[in-house]
Amino acid sequence: MPRLQALRERLRSESAQLTKQQPSLNIFSQNALYELDTPKVEYSNNIDNILTDTHGRHHNYLRISLSERCNLRCQYCMPPEGVPLSPASHLLTNEEVVRLVDLFVKNGVNKVRLTGGEPLLRPNLISLVQSISSSLRMASQRSGEVEKESGLVGITTNGISLSRHINGLVDAGLTGVNISLDTLRNDRFLEITRRKGLSKVLRAVQDTIDAFRERYGDVRLGPNGYGGSRVKINCVVMKGFNDDELGDFVRMANDTFKGDVDMRFIEWMPFNDNGWNRSRFVSYTDMMDKIVNGDEDQRTEGMHLERIGDGPNDTTKWWRVQPEEKKPVRCSRIGFITSMSEHFCSTCNRLRITADGKIKVCLFGSNEKEVSLRDILRRPNDTTLQGTDLRTRDLELSHVIHAAVQKKSLSLGGHDNPDNIAKAANNRPMTLIGG
Repeated sequence: MPRLQALRERLRSESAQLTKQQPSLNIFSQNALYELDTPKVEYSNNIDNILTDTHGRHHNYLRISLSERCNLRCQYCMPPEGVPLSPASHLLTNEEVVRLVDLFVKNGVNKVRLTGGEPLLRPNLISLVQSISSSLRMASQRSGEVEKESGLVGITTNGISLSRHINGLVDAGLTGVNISLDTLRNDRFLEITRRKGLSKVLRAVQDTIDAFRERYGDVRLGPNGYGGSRVKINCVVMKGFNDDELGDFVRMANDTFKGDVDMRFIEWMPFNDNGWNRSRFVSYTDMMDKIVNGDEDQRTEGMHLERIGDGPNDTTKWWRVQPEEKKPVRCSRIGFITSMSEHFCSTCNRLRITADGKIKVCLFGSNEKEVSLRDILRRPNDTTLQGTDLRTRDLELSHVIHAAVQKKSLSLGGHDNPDNIAKAANNRPMTLIGG
């Protein structure tokens, strides 16, 4: 217990020191690395158009769910029988998705992530990525942005069918991939996903690395490959299931994939019908304890862990992993998404659109706070709106979006503490929100 307490004090101390820092883009030094997760793109020329809530948070990151369907049945995401799906006619079309992206970009968004369900199940995905990438690129050109990569288009996938799509997606403008993988053992993969496919996911990781390297010359950002990776593996950690594999994941990132991927461990979060139980929760501090001081086969002996700077809107607490001898070698980063134990709501810059076209301003917000953008898109034109100056559909959509953002709670969707999220039954399952 004294050892764990000492680790907690160290983490708190390092976190406080990092909070005091005011980093700028691409600060690389021997002791610190700061790599901003969003590109340096000017917001809308009209300050009134920036999506800002009543707590002063600017929102420049949009996550769009492209499908409620998934080819896995992960236990923390949905029940074994699946979830009732919306009729196809209720889902946004590709044209509607692009129109909404254009509108959000005009209101300051410069980063888009495509989620699901499983987004790779979406028909005509490559052309959709191309359109979104073009929208971001044209917006940055209008604002005078001249950097080579001026807008980020990412995707979060389970990786099952990624290998056969990745080259086309990268050519279309995809700039980053997050791959969900919660175990490196075949029996556990079958248990958690209720499907087979571990070998396909691991192959997809390497294929994705290769595709980005061929397109950009390096899979990592920043000078000499010392920045963040375009390829991230996300692992939801659950006590008694995979919390004894953390060291294996770290070694895989550093050794098997030669430092070309970032490894992120996610605290298990409560959602509708995902069986969340506090007894299976593993905190950031406990994860670090297992990696640094755990069982002999899981400790990262021979590796040095160094805390590095976080971006102003980063959801991840980043550490760099390198050999103890500190030779100038390529090294991976490991990160921890601490939504439950140390939430990052105060710097949230993210908005979500569900597959059925509703804006969700907070991951933990109730269904009642969602607003349908789809219904406005599809409603017949009406130029006789009373009491407003809204005369076009885009102006009306902008008005509704800004109003929804203004109602965003300060933290945790309005819940007093993380445990109360689990007690609320008025949120969607994760597969219907968009991961």
